[in-house]
Amino acid sequence: MVINMAYDLRTKIRTEFNRIYAGQDENPLFLLRKEALNRFEETNFPNLKNEEWKYTNVSFVNKHDFTVSLDNHSSPLSEAEILPFIFANIHANLLTFVNGFYSKELSKIITNNSGIKICSLSDAIATGDQMALLNASQSMIFSQDAFSAVNISLWQDGAYIFIPDNTVIDEPVHILQLNDTRNSPVLSNPRNLIIVGENSHCKVIESAFNIGQNPGFTNSVTEIYLGDTSVFDYNKLQNDDTEHYYIGSSYITQHRNTVFNSSTISLKGTFTRNNLTSVLTGTNSESHFNGFYFMDGKDFVDNHTLADHALPYCTSNENYRGILDNEARAVFNGKIIVRPNAQKTIAYQSNKNILLSDEAVINTKPQLEIFADDVKCSHGATSGFLDKNALFYLLSRGISQEKARAILLNAFASEIFDKINIPGLKENLKLRVAERLNLSDVFIDEALEHIND
Repeated sequence: MVINMAYDLRTKIRTEFNRIYAGQDENPLFLLRKEALNRFEETNFPNLKNEEWKYTNVSFVNKHDFTVSLDNHSSPLSEAEILPFIFANIHANLLTFVNGFYSKELSKIITNNSGIKICSLSDAIATGDQMALLNASQSMIFSQDAFSAVNISLWQDGAYIFIPDNTVIDEPVHILQLNDTRNSPVLSNPRNLIIVGENSHCKVIESAFNIGQNPGFTNSVTEIYLGDTSVFDYNKLQNDDTEHYYIGSSYITQHRNTVFNSSTISLKGTFTRNNLTSVLTGTNSESHFNGFYFMDGKDFVDNHTLADHALPYCTSNENYRGILDNEARAVFNGKIIVRPNAQKTIAYQSNKNILLSDEAVINTKPQLEIFADDVKCSHGATSGFLDKNALFYLLSRGISQEKARAILLNAFASEIFDKINIPGLKENLKLRVAERLNLSDVFIDEALEHIND
């Protein structure tokens, strides 16, 4: 069943919700969906008066005649059509979702371990996976976010990754979310659930794209649970040159002695909003948030992060850097909360931006909320143009202005890319940035060498 979701979005969501879920009043998952829908209807979509969205206009939801499919209809996409969106140089598992539904034909699972589960969330629940069902039916992440509430009420499928205790998965998992907009605008609501057992390690890449000439809207939610002493590398990529609207909310629960490494890379997108929240619920845990955005034209990106320190002896380190050209706009809102019991917390946050035009705009807002007295916390934000002294130095060494400018921008970005723990992904992204700068013969790692020659 396909419905139009424009203008009176709340009413149409309710109508379709009642049709799909009629007679499921005793289903725990239905009760969660219903509660999420009620919460959304109470709040509606945010506007500029909402503090968390004051620089982010979501009026696009009523400007396009988006449709959403709540029944699985196979898309005629071929393997050749998705090749531009996968990483040929990375030996990885691939989970492909089209319009929010799993495509077995376009996916490839290469990890050979009977204890590891890499599949669709709907399949895991249908086959009686109690861990998947329990987490799906007890999620409360929608409590304050309208788009997460919509996702919870409407999601039909998504990625499910379960890593048992004492397991290291060598091959990354690439979660690829595609909207097939060749016939009409599409709204998809994929939901991903990732559970990493104690003393285990996993790497994930998550990306979303449109295929087609019509607008697409991806409203994605990813929940990640890290068992004691586990390590998780999370990489999100946006680089879509179609009219794609993306809102991705990631919620991480960290238990004792865990390490969470994230890299959020936004290179192109009509509208991109990344919500990243990590709650450090176990002692001696670490959260590392790294982000880079390079936007031009009239593209827009908004990064909202939260490191919530609930217990003592935890560390969070956040470093976001952005380059904005033409009329591009960006928002950065980074919040650190240190709860009363979280003594001995160490938390750092930095956001640095380079504006390449007078029309580019950055709104940056670092925040600290500290309710403990024995902590080390700091934050800072800067925005401005290229360093004239550094540029003059390179020009005096015989380097052209265009190449000198590119070298400085590469050096500015290199610290973020060097944090990525998947070599093939790191090299791929470095080359994409170099191509944007018309500097394919200079690698990001080599930029500082040019300055030091």
